[in-house]
Parts: sequence; C-alpha cells; structure tokens
Amino acid sequence: MKVKEIQAKNVLIKSKLPETYYTINPYIGCQHACVYCYSRFMKRFTNHREDWGDFVDVKINAPKILEGQLEKAKKKMVLLSSVCDPYQPLEKKYKITRRILEKLVEYQFSISILTKSDLVLRDLDLSFFLQEDHLTC
Repeated sequence: MKVKEIQAKNVLIKSKLPETYYTINPYIGCQHACVYCYSRFMKRFTNHREDWGDFVDVKINAPKILEGQLEKAKKKMVLLSSVCDPYQPLEKKYKITRRILEKLVEYQFSISILTKSDLVLRDLDLSFFLQEDHLTC
C-alpha cells in the first residue's frame, strides 16, 4: 500500500449527485478495493501506477481548508464521501474524517455518510448524531 500525504486546495466540492449539495473526499484512493466500487475511474485522474486499492493520498490539511470554505458556504447537505470510504483503515491513524465532522457540526451543516466500515461508530460522540435532521445514513 502506497500512502502519500498531500495538501488539498479545496475539499468542499459542489456536487451533482441527487439530494447532495456538497461532497467531501478526505482521501484519494481506498484501501477497501471493493470489486464493485464505481470509484475505480478516479485512478485516471491520479499519477499513480498502482492498482486501485493499492494507494491512498491523505489530504492532511483538509480540516483547515474546510473551515475557510464553510465560512462562505450555504448550509446544505454534505456527503462524506463520494469516491472514497471516509472510514477506511487509514482513518484510524489520521482522523481526517473526524476532524472534518467536527467542523461540519460547528458550522451546523447537514451530513450524509457513505461507508462500509464500523469505524464510523468511533464518532458517535459528536453531537450531530443526536440531531436526526442533520444526518442520514
């Protein structure tokens, strides 16, 4: 597994997905490497020679960049994540997704999380889980 720490320029991206206004992908690539994953097309936008599932780029500055973006953004639905699993195994080490969620809660954004990992349970202490109108699973 090739892991590379990168600096993101933007993390809150306007989405074209139904019922989602923004999307945030804390990582590029995914350790799960699911055979059914539609995100494999993302490899062509990277400089990776590795197969999908054999590399992950970690957007280490994502929470800081996000805060600047949230100050100007509309309070609409945010999807975590559209082309990676925000709770893939590397999240245990980096905690990028958790720090992103903390910012989204602080700014009172609605959140939808797409994951196959039970690591999502780690973040149950964040107050947005107590507000049903701010979370969809």
